[in-house]
Amino acid sequence: MRRLAILMIPILAMTANCSGPIETRIQTQAASPLPAQKQYSFSTEPEQNNETYEKARTLVAEALSAQNFTATENAPTMVHIALAERPASIAMTVGEKADVDIISLPKKRKPLQSCKDSEHRLTLKMIDTASGSVIYSGTAAEYHCKGSLEQSLPYLIDGALSDLGNGPNPIPKEQVRSRTGIE
Repeated sequence: MRRLAILMIPILAMTANCSGPIETRIQTQAASPLPAQKQYSFSTEPEQNNETYEKARTLVAEALSAQNFTATENAPTMVHIALAERPASIAMTVGEKADVDIISLPKKRKPLQSCKDSEHRLTLKMIDTASGSVIYSGTAAEYHCKGSLEQSLPYLIDGALSDLGNGPNPIPKEQVRSRTGIE
């Protein structure tokens, strides 16, 4: 019996690496006050053309509706959504040579991890259609070994919109939320 228990430890350790805390890394910034008319529209041509993106648009519309925003044509606010899924072992940077900003460092694999991680990322921007200035921006990202981007959407959207309506702030707000689920 004791021998069986000792043999089970590595098996339990391997399965524990596939379900654990999932961290949603969030960055939000309200650059200016929200318009008095809480009306928005999505671009007429979707930025991406796939089922996951359409689901993201639907979930964003529901989240905005819960905050008393109304979807209308020719609204004063345009909402843009970008979705990305990439190997987590690759860093994301912007800029060139000496002026490079790191958006996301590469993620190292956990010991005994059985699959490669992917990063699921959602970026949302609300833009004043008259001036073209960004009113609000939110980005949320998670690492997953087995979970799909579609499964991550509700958490990414909730994170990206988490600071909407809290007033302008010139400094981006960063936070990390943890939950359990399929990593």
